[in-house]
Parts: sequence; C-alpha cells; structure tokens
Amino acid sequence: MSQPMSEHRRSGRLLYAIFISGLASVWLSAQVHAFQTDELRQWSDATGRFKVTAKLLEVADGNVILESEAGKTVRIPLARLSAADQAFLNAADNPFEMIDDADATSGTSNASRVAPPTASSNAADPGNVASGSASGGWGTPKEVDWNVADEVLTTPGVEWAVPLPKSGELDFEPKRAPLPKKTNFHEGMHPLAVNAVCRRAAIGFTASFAVPKPASRLSLVDLVSGKAIHSEQVEANMRPIVLLDSGSAVLMVGASDERGGYETPDQLQVWRLQGKKIVRTPSWIPYPNDKEDRGKRQNAIVFAAEPISENTVLTLSDKGHVVLWDIFKREPIWHARMDDSSFAMAVSLDRQLIALSDDKTLLVVNASSGEVLGSSALDNSARIGWNRVCWSPSGKRILFTAVGEIRLFNVETGEWEVDMHFSDVPIATNALSYPHEDFALLDNRLLVHLPTKIQVCDYEAANAITTLGGTSFIGVQEQNGGLLVPAKFPHPAAEELLAKAQSDPTVFLVHPGVQVAVDVSGAGQYQAQVKAGLETAIKNSGYQLDPSAPIKIAGAISGPKQEAISYIARGSYVFNEYKSNIKMTWNGKELWSTGGSNVPGMLMRGGDETIEQALAKAGQSPNLDLFAGVKFPEFIQRPSESTQPGAKNMALMSSKFTLQGLVDSK
Repeated sequence: MSQPMSEHRRSGRLLYAIFISGLASVWLSAQVHAFQTDELRQWSDATGRFKVTAKLLEVADGNVILESEAGKTVRIPLARLSAADQAFLNAADNPFEMIDDADATSGTSNASRVAPPTASSNAADPGNVASGSASGGWGTPKEVDWNVADEVLTTPGVEWAVPLPKSGELDFEPKRAPLPKKTNFHEGMHPLAVNAVCRRAAIGFTASFAVPKPASRLSLVDLVSGKAIHSEQVEANMRPIVLLDSGSAVLMVGASDERGGYETPDQLQVWRLQGKKIVRTPSWIPYPNDKEDRGKRQNAIVFAAEPISENTVLTLSDKGHVVLWDIFKREPIWHARMDDSSFAMAVSLDRQLIALSDDKTLLVVNASSGEVLGSSALDNSARIGWNRVCWSPSGKRILFTAVGEIRLFNVETGEWEVDMHFSDVPIATNALSYPHEDFALLDNRLLVHLPTKIQVCDYEAANAITTLGGTSFIGVQEQNGGLLVPAKFPHPAAEELLAKAQSDPTVFLVHPGVQVAVDVSGAGQYQAQVKAGLETAIKNSGYQLDPSAPIKIAGAISGPKQEAISYIARGSYVFNEYKSNIKMTWNGKELWSTGGSNVPGMLMRGGDETIEQALAKAGQSPNLDLFAGVKFPEFIQRPSESTQPGAKNMALMSSKFTLQGLVDSK
C-alpha cells in the first residue's frame, strides 16, 4: 500500500529543521523576583568575609548576578548571600499594581499590589537581554546560522498518525481587566498576545497616523486576578506577537513599512516593563535575505509566531519558512520551507502539535521534533488563499478557512468532515477563532454555526479577539478607557435565537423538506450514474425532488486529464485524473459546493499487480461515489441580492461590544 499525492496538489518537498531555544539567563527564581538597578551597594556573603560593591543585574537559576564598580560580572549562589542581602532581594517591588475600573478610565492607579502568577516564578525571562549585561545575548548583533539546526526531509502524503492533544480547555478561570484610555483619537489596539502558561496577556497600542512620530506602549494583564500594569509610550512602531512564558517579556515585531523609517515586519525585539518604563533590546532579523522579490534577495517578514516552551518560539514567515527558535540564543532548532504562496499556522493548547497549511496541504507536525505526523491534500478546485487554521477547544478538530471556504478536519480519523463554499470573497483575512466545537468566528465578528452553516450573530466593535481553549479574550478600546474581557461564544441571546430559528426552518432558503432540481448536463457520458447518485444523496439529506424548483443541484465531471502523481519512495507516474464537482445554486447564486477526484487516497494493489497497472485501473473512470455519498447542508440562509454571502446583514442578529457590556439588536 503506497500513499499518493498529485504533483499539482502537493506543496513540494518540505525541509523541516528544529530550533530549540535555550535561555542565557533567567530573571525569576523560585524564591525571589529579580530586577535590575543602577544603584551601587555593598554585597557580602553569609560569613561576612567576602564583600563587593556592585549593582544588581539579575537573579538566575538560584544565582545572583552582579556588576562590580570595575565593570566585572560577579556571580554568587543566592543561598550564600548574607541575610541582609537576601532580605534586600525579597523586598523587590511587585510590578503588578491593583487598578480598578475607575482607575483605568481616569488613567490613575492606587498603591495596592497583587502577586504575580506562580506559573511565571520559575519561568525564563528574556527581558534581561535588554540590560546589556554580559549574559544578555540580544545586546549584540547575531547572524542566523542554519547549519546548527536539524533539517528533516519530509514529503506530503504522510499517513495520518496524529495523537490528540492532551487538553483543550484552560486550567484557570480568567477575569476581566481594565485597559487604558486612548492617548489620542488615532491610537489603535493590536492583536492580543495571550499566554496560557503564565496566565497573562500582552496588549499593544500604537499611534502612527497624524502624529509627528509613531508611539507604542504595552499593557501587561494578569488574567487570574484581572489586574494590569500599563507602560509609558516609546518612540516605536511595533506590536506584540508573543508573550513569553515568564509573563514579563514580550516578543515584538515591527509594524512600519520601509518608507516609515521605523521598525519593519522583518525585525523582532524583546520588550519588558521596569515599572511603567519599557526596556528594549536592539532589533534582530530572523529571516535575512530569505525571499526573492523582483529579482532581489530581501528579508522575509515574520508573519506569525507562537510560544512553545519557556525559551522556544515558533515563527512563520511570509514565504512559508517555519522555524522553532531558541529565542534567547537566537538559534534555530528545526525549520521547514513550504513552497506555495499562502500559509497558516496554529499550535494546540498543550503545545505538542502544530497545524500547518499552504495552498495544497494540511499538515500536523510534532512541535518538539518537527516530525510530520500526518498530512491531507486540499481539493485544488477551490480558490485557496488568505488561509487560516485553528484547533477546536477539544483539540479533536482543525478549522480551515480560505477564500470563500470553510472546512473542518477530524484529527481522530484524518478525514474532512465539513467542506462548504461560504462566499466568493476572503472570509477571515484578519483573524479566525474556533471558540466552540460547533461555531467559527470569522474576522473577529461573524459567528457561523458549522453544522448548519447559519450565520448567527455579527459582533461589532471588538478591537481584538484571541481564543484559547474555548475561552475568547476580547479587547475593547474607546476614548475614555478599555477592557479585556474573557467570554464564551455564542452568548446566551445568540444561542437562544439560533434554537428558535431552527425550530421554524422555513425562515431559511434551504431546510429539511426543501424542493430541489437536479442538473447533470455537465456529467457527459456519466449522466445516468451521477443523476442516480445525487437523487440518493438528496433523499438522505431530507430534500424533495422537483424538476421545476429554483434551487438546483448540479453534478459535473471533467477529464480525463493526464497529471503526474508521486508516491513516497516510489517515484512519479502519469495518471488519468477525472474531477467530480457538485454545486447548489439559487437564481444563479451559488449557495454551496464540494468536489473531489479519482486520485486514490491509498493505492491498493492485488497479487502481482504493479503500481502502473493499479493506477491504470483507477484512472479508467471518475469518482462516482462522491455523488451518492455527499451530505447536503441542513440549513442555508437566503443570500442578499445586493451583497455577497457572508455579509453582516445575513446574520440572525447583531451585537456590539461596549465598556458597559454586550448590546444586542435584531
């Protein structure tokens, strides 16, 4: 048994190499919260025999790092310091100030304190690289050496052997947190960086329009207590892309273009808060000269990033270069190059699995080793682009969207469950969330019920939404203040309206019992088989046949067309490919479509049969089983005559996020 992949479908050979990040030094130990100070003081050991005048740089792995008056770096075990020095360290200020809602609106805060999450007390903190100390790492330029990374050669078409993620739900109950008011009318909120390990979130704000110089700032939120600290502005045009497991250091990516003269998306920095001040590292370029544009080598931009462990970060470039980094050493552990033009990446909540997609393939990869655990080809009859992927709250499914397409993949079976044509335009260009096993949130606003394709609610005025483990974190910013709110989708009013609509299915254009006509004019010599198959599927889906119905279901077959297909370790072969397609239309408007081909998912050979003989047999006819086995949607809403399907006026209701709460309207 061999596994195939059409030459025109496969993304080419993927080079996966692994980057494991190690942290040069750690800011937080189990006992104390380390901090840097420029103050010189006298330090002594527990015996009092040894003394040194120095300033504190950091506490790392149970050691205290000092810088002497002469500029020498000194290290001493924390346990061997004098009682007075240990008391000095334990008196370090906790940066999380208690801020209530009124404080957030007014921009003031009181002096109360709240302890940081226990999860971050042992975590590595990259912020120390900003100090310029000898152990900093990011204080000096560094070129990427790809030779230090493992490079694992794989191909698409890997048999599905993917374990389910260990957990799909958050292990804590998050609280809402106040956010600061805008510094000016044009300041905008960036996408949220939420970290479930340290239980914190980083929110970035930038004003770059109608101001002399761009200015950025950060809010760091403790999700368990709902408390936050808010930084001062710095002259920069950057946004948070990863909050590291320490909970105090944020990986930032440039947001300016080349004409802006500020940080561009090919540059990364580490930012941390000292009180309200931002301490920054120099910029580092992880993808130097990694793409070709108009005949010139250029830096690739950092398209997406996810934390994998306390010192490793996964990045994806705009040219499909996936890399796992030791983020403090800035060294790659493994990497992969995908060959197509549109890419997406998502990490499971337990950080064990990575879902990757390009224009032709969905892959699941082991996060620590880079091993491809399984792959599935995408039907290339669809318009692929603007693709995004998300893990379901249970970790049992992967949601995939592209131009007009919503698909659902079952991780347990390795099969596609849902394949729907949703519209003729990109449907999740800015964001995609999978907040509930049965619901997808498109572009931070349109909630779609996946089993029925019903557009339930259009959520307005959320500046940013990030979903982890079935909990969505919603960022709202207004002139007078802001909020970070944890919530579940759908909210009760939307759930109630969906149930009411389903109890009266006649409000939908397509519903159980709807009358449909069959059109097999595009099936050529296979019209009789296609017609019989579609009639069986129509009956099984609860539809009624009526030749005069305005809703038409058309079955078509094209081919054969000779295509090159390849099998792992078996070479390439010429195959007669037929494509089978099904489309549902109403008054000329496409409502839904699906398709497939006769390329065998697994090539079964009998006896002494060769691959050539088995392929010749499989290429004699199209995939006729598709027509009888298709499951048509239970509900489809009536498309507007003036707008594309997927527009907000297709939703059953709309709701608006405000600082006072969610306001519903019908």
